Amino acid sequence: MKIAVASDTHDHIFNLQKAVSQMNQAGADHLIHCGDLISPFMLEELDGYKGQVHLIFGNNPGDQYLLAQRLEARAGHMKHYGWRGQLDLQAKSIAWIHDPHLAYALARTGDHDLVCCGHTHRWRVEKLGNGTLLLNPGEILGKKEPPGWALVDLDTMEISHVLI
Repeated sequence: MKIAVASDTHDHIFNLQKAVSQMNQAGADHLIHCGDLISPFMLEELDGYKGQVHLIFGNNPGDQYLLAQRLEARAGHMKHYGWRGQLDLQAKSIAWIHDPHLAYALARTGDHDLVCCGHTHRWRVEKLGNGTLLLNPGEILGKKEPPGWALVDLDTMEISHVLI
């Protein structure tokens, strides 16, 4: 099973459209978004994603009320976890939170196979001594580095950086 991991979209509609198309082509079954999607209208761009969408807030949460309202209509396709998400897929525990310092603390517990974060807008993968992978997929926005996202193969735990 493959999952897509993205972060820091910051309302960049066109990059998100391209990323969703790439994620669908890659056959990713789940999309984990590590925060800073921002505006509720961005959910319309995620409607095109064929798998399940898992969202959290970042440090720029946008209109939380309208976001919650629009997510209700997408309940079978999208789920919002608040400030921290956790999901078990294929016997792998995955957790995600926007802040990298909190993500590192989560990863150090050894309770998860994969911990994802965002916020820095920088691609980073680190394997901790306890075997946990810490992943920052960079940014969809494309401000600090070329826009991209991560493709994770849960069978092999290989992680690829996919540029938009």
